[in-house]
Amino acid sequence: MTSKEWCADRLSKLLNEELRISTLNEIKDHLQSIPSHEVKPTVNCLDLPLVFDCLNNTNTEQIDLACDVLSLCLENLNIGESASRYGVSLERALSHPYPAVKLMVLKELERNVKNDDVLVDLCKRMSLLESIIRCVGCEDLAVASKSSHILNILGCSDIGIKQLTSCNSIKVFHEVQSMDEIKRLRVFEVFINISKESRISFQCLNAAGLISPITDDLYSDDTLVTMNVIEILSELGQTEYGFEYLESKSVLLRLSELLKIEDQLHQQLCIPGILKCFGKMAHLKPRQIFEKYPYILKKLFENINNSDFTFFGISVDTIGYIGVTSDGKCCLDASGITVNCIPIISTRLGSLPTELTIRALKCFENLLKCDGENPQISSICRKWFFAISGNPMNDVILKYAKNPFSELRVAGLNVIGSIANQLWGQEIIKDSPGLIEFILDRNAETHKECKEIKYDIIKSLSSSSIFDQEILKRLNSYITEGPFYVQGIMELAFEGNN
Repeated sequence: MTSKEWCADRLSKLLNEELRISTLNEIKDHLQSIPSHEVKPTVNCLDLPLVFDCLNNTNTEQIDLACDVLSLCLENLNIGESASRYGVSLERALSHPYPAVKLMVLKELERNVKNDDVLVDLCKRMSLLESIIRCVGCEDLAVASKSSHILNILGCSDIGIKQLTSCNSIKVFHEVQSMDEIKRLRVFEVFINISKESRISFQCLNAAGLISPITDDLYSDDTLVTMNVIEILSELGQTEYGFEYLESKSVLLRLSELLKIEDQLHQQLCIPGILKCFGKMAHLKPRQIFEKYPYILKKLFENINNSDFTFFGISVDTIGYIGVTSDGKCCLDASGITVNCIPIISTRLGSLPTELTIRALKCFENLLKCDGENPQISSICRKWFFAISGNPMNDVILKYAKNPFSELRVAGLNVIGSIANQLWGQEIIKDSPGLIEFILDRNAETHKECKEIKYDIIKSLSSSSIFDQEILKRLNSYITEGPFYVQGIMELAFEGNN
């Protein structure tokens, strides 16, 4: 029996409702068992609308099987072929009550929409586009996420954003938003995700009146809504045009006011998000943020002393994220906050949960990191290093760099790595008893990431002029051998005989 005859026989059986499940199983098994080069010709012989018709049933076993068969078939079609040949069937399937059916179609559309020609074609199919938008309101999160991702791709193209801001699309977006608060926030998230990828798309969405309702929700009486909107808007603030828009709408001023609200529920839900939002923007524009919103620094310092681990953690993350850049270091140094916070963080390390200890050490790593070529920044890093304790390397850093738990060990080694390319840091490493031997000791490390960090530290040290020739020779030998070098069996045997 030829492939064409086999397909015709199975398709005829699909017309018999009693044979559908067994036939779908046959088709599925056949497609999975034949050589890969035979799958595509076989798929082209199958009349897929008959398989799509198998979805019109309440039997979940049949629906799942039909989805499996359709997935196998569609993924073997050329890009653009599924929408051109089966556009109506795909659109109908997006209205199916069973989430797995919607997800099957969305995965196929996602595969295709990355092609520019298919993207243009899909944008012309307004009813299909509207069905994708409606999927954002699906109760199933996987369906909602997949449809949102497709809309993000569409929204970053000229034709896509034009269609998404058309009257018909806006009407459907509003329908989804009217379902409940969760769906409304999902739509907001779609708009912001598109906006942060493209200035032109942001301008189109803003001109269509789709951005301002998001900022309006910062004045909502619903604390949960406010919390989510803060998180969404923080993404927009990481772009130049997004930051300018938020400033023009007094969003940052509103956020600084929200920081001062004493209500306990508001504090628990909103303060972490506000600090994170300010941190993201201060990472890009530290001087502007610190000058206009000095209260953020006061709040960060307060939280370093806070017994609530949530507030402590977000503040440590924020200080470290701001301080990873040179401009951030200068602004933090000018404020005086960092030199006061560092000893407090250091003192608290021993009483923190492991996860928070790692985050605190990451903060130190970011603050001490420097390209080594800027004397002003390196001087700031040195000052902060000695703010950790009287003898930071021995009192604090090596305690974690030699810790048996790999996560803590990695964090500690990364702090050493952050100073290894700076002259003052190299001097500390040289003068710390046994530290060079520890760094060069391959047997001390079993964890891949630790070996890689040590290798990077050694590369930084190998270009230093402060070490004697014997140490430099060992450092360069280590580099030549690579991070994962293992002494050969024959070499070990030879040494043993001697």
